Amino acid sequence: TAGVGGFTPIDLGKLLAGRIAGASPYISSYSQGVNGSSTPKDLETALQLTYLNFTAPNAGPDAFDLMKRRLEASLANQAQSPGAVYGERVRRINTVDHYSARALRLEDLPRLGPAKMLSFYQQVFANAANFTFFFVGTFTVDGVVPLVEQYLGSLPSKGSPDATKGDMRLDFPRSVVRETLTKGQEPRSQTVITFFADTQLEELETHRLQAATEVLEKRLREILREELGGTYSVGVSYSSTSPQPGYGVTSVQFGSAPENVQKLTAAVMAEIDRVRRGGPSAEDVQAVKEGEKNDLQTAVRQNGYWLSSLQAMHLLGRDPKRILLRGERADSLTQENVHAALRKYFPNDRHTEVTLMPETTS
Repeated sequence: TAGVGGFTPIDLGKLLAGRIAGASPYISSYSQGVNGSSTPKDLETALQLTYLNFTAPNAGPDAFDLMKRRLEASLANQAQSPGAVYGERVRRINTVDHYSARALRLEDLPRLGPAKMLSFYQQVFANAANFTFFFVGTFTVDGVVPLVEQYLGSLPSKGSPDATKGDMRLDFPRSVVRETLTKGQEPRSQTVITFFADTQLEELETHRLQAATEVLEKRLREILREELGGTYSVGVSYSSTSPQPGYGVTSVQFGSAPENVQKLTAAVMAEIDRVRRGGPSAEDVQAVKEGEKNDLQTAVRQNGYWLSSLQAMHLLGRDPKRILLRGERADSLTQENVHAALRKYFPNDRHTEVTLMPETTS
């Protein structure tokens, strides 16, 4: 927000006029780094910005005051948003009220301090040996090495990594939890059914679970949208705390008219039970395989695919050559192993059902 190297964001905008280059630092729950992009000819500018983000973040009081004003407006709106309140409630239920699931509130703002924030930032980016840099795009190795040596090789470093892996220690309810949240006037409802699904981030196990979510989503679309005609949308997904194992969930989300919530929830649970017992058809599994291979043909032509794949392999400690085997991984799917994932990761006795209902349904 404050800029870097003594340059304000407005200054940087002027300096970068005519160039396509950027670099933005981030700090997430499990990692931190700098995301950057540029045209081939502006790569040096992106690396210069990366260097400044590590070594010279601005700390002006005006920028801090502006951030607080923007946060105040955003949080005031968020507190009145049914979707935002509902999303937080789902997160808190599904993590047994873990602190990381709680949203920032207006009363938290006075505790923010620019000195503490800057100190934390500087601590995180103090040792470049903790970072691995990935480059994907149109360039030659010989062409970028001198720039990498100049701008990344000169970053402050202790010579070896000293970062430690933390543990968020997320938990999921041990039984079935049902809750209804009433907020807003819009005459529609939203329901999320979440199942505990910890694969320990094992590669093939996770892949089979992802295939299982696709099979189930297709079945639920047919049941809810086409047969019952009572839903706005339905989606099935898997998420985890990768690269930290120990927590994962599968979720079924659908919107509906408020008066149809119970009927549709019952239909969803009945279909999940049918698939859990009977498994997918050969056609279901073949459709997933073909879809995955088609998506892969498009993805391998995109820089973003290679960048995210390389980062994931690094964070998970896997051989990056395995990225090239994803077509074979798709072929490894069978009715039996997808069925096993459906039985294991959609447990009937360990899930939550959370519904958003309007304050008035008339």
